[in-house]
Amino acid sequence: MDKETVIVKEKLVGKFISRFSLGDTWELFIDDFCLSAHTIEFKEETMITKLIQEHYEAFNYSIDKEDISKATLMASNLRKMISAISLDEDKNLIIDFEKGSALKIATNTTIVDWQWYISKSGKDPYIDYDIACFWAGELKIKE
Repeated sequence: MDKETVIVKEKLVGKFISRFSLGDTWELFIDDFCLSAHTIEFKEETMITKLIQEHYEAFNYSIDKEDISKATLMASNLRKMISAISLDEDKNLIIDFEKGSALKIATNTTIVDWQWYISKSGKDPYIDYDIACFWAGELKIKE
């Protein structure tokens, strides 16, 4: 197992998301850390979006429709233990929840200067990070 995966596992596995926030980015609060990301994905998003769209008319007037199903799925995984993580060659971070779904922190966001990072402060990754993915396929570790 590479050093990057070991570090991320140490910070996340056996922990849980205690709260999250959504704005221009996602902030997931896990133990003493904040995991910030531009793009998150769940496999179940299409199904949840369809259910909400069919049963909640105001959905059709929402601005960021894609965030509604993501936030629903994120809330459904709050306080569930993180059972496993993996990093692929593009440094997409996959988080598996115990008795839950898998969350993909993607590295394919365009027009940004970072993809995701983990820090204690939650500040901009150019100010503080423990481990950060600035570009797909590249992780930086604070030494």
